[in-house]
Amino acid sequence: MVVFVRNRQDLEHRIILMHAEGWGIRALSRHFDMGRNTIRRILRKHQEQRDKGHDVLEPRRPVARKSKLDAFKPMIKALLERYPDMTGVRVYEELRENNFDGGQSIVRDYLRKIRPRPKKEPVVRFETLPGRQGQMDWSPYTFNFTRSGRQKVLCFSYILGFSRRHYIDFTTDRRFHTLIRRHQDAFARFKGVPATCLYDGEKTVILRWEGGQPVYNPAFVAFITHYHCRPVACLPGRAQTKGKIEAPFQYIEKNLLNGRTFADLSDLRQTAAWWLKNRSDVHVHDTTGRRPLELFLEQEQAALKPLPAHPYDTAEVALRVCRVDGFLEHETNFYSVPYEYIADILTVKATEREIIVYSPDLRVIAHHERKPMGASEKVEEPDHRKSEKVRYGLEPVKAAFLSLGDGAQAFLDGLKERHRHYCGFQARYILRLKEHYHCEDIHAALVHAAKYYAFDGKAVQRILKARHTPRQLEQMSTRSVSQCAALLPDIKQRPLEAYSSLLKESVDEHDG
Repeated sequence: MVVFVRNRQDLEHRIILMHAEGWGIRALSRHFDMGRNTIRRILRKHQEQRDKGHDVLEPRRPVARKSKLDAFKPMIKALLERYPDMTGVRVYEELRENNFDGGQSIVRDYLRKIRPRPKKEPVVRFETLPGRQGQMDWSPYTFNFTRSGRQKVLCFSYILGFSRRHYIDFTTDRRFHTLIRRHQDAFARFKGVPATCLYDGEKTVILRWEGGQPVYNPAFVAFITHYHCRPVACLPGRAQTKGKIEAPFQYIEKNLLNGRTFADLSDLRQTAAWWLKNRSDVHVHDTTGRRPLELFLEQEQAALKPLPAHPYDTAEVALRVCRVDGFLEHETNFYSVPYEYIADILTVKATEREIIVYSPDLRVIAHHERKPMGASEKVEEPDHRKSEKVRYGLEPVKAAFLSLGDGAQAFLDGLKERHRHYCGFQARYILRLKEHYHCEDIHAALVHAAKYYAFDGKAVQRILKARHTPRQLEQMSTRSVSQCAALLPDIKQRPLEAYSSLLKESVDEHDG
């Protein structure tokens, strides 16, 4: 006979009372249609409570069950010891590569037990329409590269506000030209440009704040205008304004960088490019619930502004004086030019991968592969060394020396008498001073030196240091463009009386 009971507690209560009245285990098993071992466990538990006492707050111990994860727990422990912040997704990917056939949820649950996380305060997000907004930021990281050693690099990150499609790259600096080149790479990836882009206190973008309004870097404005995009400055101290770009840095750290080692910066950049295509584009975003690439292709790509027919020229331009040995310096590296341009002021155009040198009349005289800043390498073109005889002679630089001014001829005559065998070297030494002094100042120093028969390059240099102010050759660099606004002329408002007099003259002429 089967007996109906309301709940488990009522069932145990009746079994205990009937056993106390003399019912046997077999009889109770038939009466309640339950296994005898179950009846015994109920009675044994009741007797233990009566004999040893019990605590109503004592938690029940769950029955341990075997899990597919048990065999992989030592591997998980080893991964967490090496990468303490490794995410459940990355742990799951590593386990899958080692023949784990379980689900991702049990991996996350296990990590949550052994590594609890503090709760974060919620942040209200503001969604934008397709193609309306992009967000950009930098984040520094230090890597122990297995091949090149410890190095600090910067992650450039650009994200579209609607689809959350992402672009990243790693660089060694965050200078102006690096910034605009990474922008161009992001626009090329999206094949378009959003209408606006948010920036925080990036000095290459926002020079300063005045009266609550941002003063933008004019060089950056020229670049971003070329792509018909409007920069929007976030108020200082409001990091949440750019929450869509701040949060992806956590995804980069936990999915791209976590659990991986890199040989050098080139390896890191290649891995980042693979990660963008195979992970970032196709993962399901927590906020949108969609894959960024799918949402981008369906709705946002058509809303982006088209790219211009020709990209913005992001080359750096600087002036350099060719050294006596036929090389000019750019970012600690040395690049050869033909010997006939020794002591001339040459124009250097530096793209991201190439160095182009122009003569004083802006003809291309040299092409070189650009070397990394700080490499201190010499790049020499064999064709530049065909005329060894012009390296130290006077004739190749005589015209340039005489062009300094009318007094240069008299000084050169004295130089020939004083340094008969080294006249060419002395003339080149003086011409190299053009790197730090104006030609007019050098000419004045030559006249002064000739007056006292000081026909020597170092004597001219001492006169320049004592009587004239040094200057650096002009170059288009981050510092110079950041000072563009300071170089603009001050605009003064005219007094109102000036306009009154003009109006009065106009009225008199009309009455006449």
